[in-house]
Amino acid sequence: MKIISFIYCEALKVLRSSVFWIVVVAFATMPIMLGLVTYINAPDAGWEPYLTDLLGTSTALLVIGFSFTACWVFGREYADKTISELLVKPVSKLYVVLSKFIVIFLWDVLLAFFMFVVVFLMGNLIGLTGGTWLLIMNSFLSFMAASLLTMVVSTISALLANVSRGYLAPIGLAFLIVVISNVVAQAGLAAYFPWTIPALFISKVPLSMTSIAILAITGIIGFAGTVACWRFAEQQ
Repeated sequence: MKIISFIYCEALKVLRSSVFWIVVVAFATMPIMLGLVTYINAPDAGWEPYLTDLLGTSTALLVIGFSFTACWVFGREYADKTISELLVKPVSKLYVVLSKFIVIFLWDVLLAFFMFVVVFLMGNLIGLTGGTWLLIMNSFLSFMAASLLTMVVSTISALLANVSRGYLAPIGLAFLIVVISNVVAQAGLAAYFPWTIPALFISKVPLSMTSIAILAITGIIGFAGTVACWRFAEQQ
């Protein structure tokens, strides 16, 4: 039951922050703008190219957004100078870290689901043709799976937030990753760069065991490194 109380406290921190609503608005604005600019005068284009285009483009926002949620949940403790209070309390630091990662996961799932709903509603508003529930559900499941893969690599942002003791460095890294991702994709190395692998998945490119291993190792490094940072800080 103790871990539940930790999760509840972390969730309240997120929900009571204006950052939560700012991120929600950002996740709604991008698909709305892309949908209106690209497809408002081309409803005959159909649902399949619309979903492929918007959901594929949205993976860049997922990288930035999920990196931000991860680094903000951890980094705000340093920015608000509440980290010292957490470290001196006689509670398990592993519980603190786990609760933060669980809240980050729930927040990211909510954002991904919300973004897909916005994309779906925009498609209906534009009046796209050729849509079936099978196509919609397959696109939804692929998008959510790609979102989960993006969450895995976003643990690096959490680690960097703890190493740099703030959230400015990981935010900068997130934007740098987007730039590097474009270069890597053009070089044909997207299958070996952790942050471009989810985009390959949503594009229906089969992932090799090497790509899966790269994702897993990146996620483990981010998570284990974050736990180690808190354990090390506790011993100081």
